Amino acid sequence: MSKWQAGHPEEGVLLRYLDGELAPWKTRQVRRHLAACWQCRAELESLDGAVADCMRYRKQVLMEHLPEAPSPWSDLSRGFERIDAELGAEPFWKRLGNLPRRWQWSLAAAAATAVLVSVFVQLRETPAVQAAALLKKAVASADSRPASPRRVRIVRRGNATPTVVTAAPAGGPMPAGIGALLETAHYDSRDPLSARAFQSWRDSVPGKTDEVTTVPDTETPAESCYRLRTEPASGAVASATLELRAKDLSPIEVKLEFRDRDWIEFTEVSEPPTKNDAAVAAIPVEAPMRPAEPSRPAAVAPRSTASISDELQVLSALHRIGADLGDPVDVKRAEGRVFVSGVGIAPQRQQQIHALLDGMANVTVEFAGADAPPSPAETSAAGAIAAGGGNARIETRLEQLLGGRAQFERFTAHLLDTDERAMARAYALRTLAERFPVDGEQSMSAADRELLRGMAKEHLMALAAQEAQIAAALEPVLKGLGGSLSQPPVTKSAASAWQPRAADLFNEAHRVEMQLSELLGVAPSGKSGAELPTQLLTALRDLRTGLEQCEKLAE
Repeated sequence: MSKWQAGHPEEGVLLRYLDGELAPWKTRQVRRHLAACWQCRAELESLDGAVADCMRYRKQVLMEHLPEAPSPWSDLSRGFERIDAELGAEPFWKRLGNLPRRWQWSLAAAAATAVLVSVFVQLRETPAVQAAALLKKAVASADSRPASPRRVRIVRRGNATPTVVTAAPAGGPMPAGIGALLETAHYDSRDPLSARAFQSWRDSVPGKTDEVTTVPDTETPAESCYRLRTEPASGAVASATLELRAKDLSPIEVKLEFRDRDWIEFTEVSEPPTKNDAAVAAIPVEAPMRPAEPSRPAAVAPRSTASISDELQVLSALHRIGADLGDPVDVKRAEGRVFVSGVGIAPQRQQQIHALLDGMANVTVEFAGADAPPSPAETSAAGAIAAGGGNARIETRLEQLLGGRAQFERFTAHLLDTDERAMARAYALRTLAERFPVDGEQSMSAADRELLRGMAKEHLMALAAQEAQIAAALEPVLKGLGGSLSQPPVTKSAASAWQPRAADLFNEAHRVEMQLSELLGVAPSGKSGAELPTQLLTALRDLRTGLEQCEKLAE
């Protein structure tokens, strides 16, 4: 499997990106990857340096030592004028016949290439044409259907924002915070779960790329849905996804993913509306991702629907192979089954997941083959890193402390790689805490509680080991830059369970990552002197303290 299939562009792709020879859509894809991947950014810098060395060698060595020409060039203009006069008297088709055979083949190849390029351009425009046509048909289909009451479930989750779940009649008022986000995205908040709202938003964004695929319906796997994904080149929204039921083009899900890693999801609710819907819709409800429920039914009879215990078993199986550390795998429980899906997962990884989960009761595994979006666990500093610019003064002092540019680059690569793995653990731990909140864990059986705590402890142990590696490498350097721990530790409110502490732990790890990016020059920083080293030392201490507290709560 090539590096690009594994998630990293190959050296040839990076070289063509450096030379500006990639297609615009491929250039945007590589640029997004470089904004989040330290390894490929370092490789690109190495290639750039190698090209610069070759040019200097050619200019300073080859050009200066080439021998003089044995004789001056003769004037060929008269000969060319004679040839032009002779050819001008012949018809064009005859001149083509007089050309050398290899030139005739070259012209034929050029003509064939032109045809292929035109076909490629048409094929490249196909997703955009399909998306526009599909939305137009969906809007017309919605207009032809009589209006009927329906309910919409709204889910929001961000970096530090608790999950918000509300079920309300379509067209009702938006919960607190949701309306403001939709206004930022320039998305219609009156009826967000509609093809018309998605079409209006899509038409308003410039430089977009579209992707249209067919996927099974999560509620009725025997039926299919159209999934339209649009990625704008700029703006607050990183990507927007609309799912339409194939049989009637009715929208069943809209998801907006923002560049700050916040997202909102609108899903059709199949239950009939009740008379209390208006009251429920007017009050925003903040709650865990699911209400508390027993992990296994009390009845002894065989289960016909999936329970929270089944979902935990699926997540445990994925955890054993590391699929919860950045793989774009989504686990959702709906209509009595646990659905495991993903986009852009390598075939070998798909086979591995199928082998683990296909034998489980009430579990459905389905994968799509399109390119995966950037994983949220990949890095939480992608936006800052893309801005570039760092503190040259601190970078120069770091090089002096470490003994030169080569040592600085090795130091940087090691720290950023370790920090990337630490952020993947912190994100996985926070996701686990949000899926199984305190009241949900209390309703579990003893075996399920032990399994859940075991997964949390593994993430904590790995995160603690990675934090120790970062601290061991960084603390001597930070103190050499003038950093100190004179500030008293911040007193945090005591948590009674590990789940709320896991969210705080993610924020502390994110703070370390951002300040580390500033120190190493991959993110802009206006700080100078010992200010940044002191802040990073403090952030490392707070992360270590938070890990110790969370480990005690998870015991």
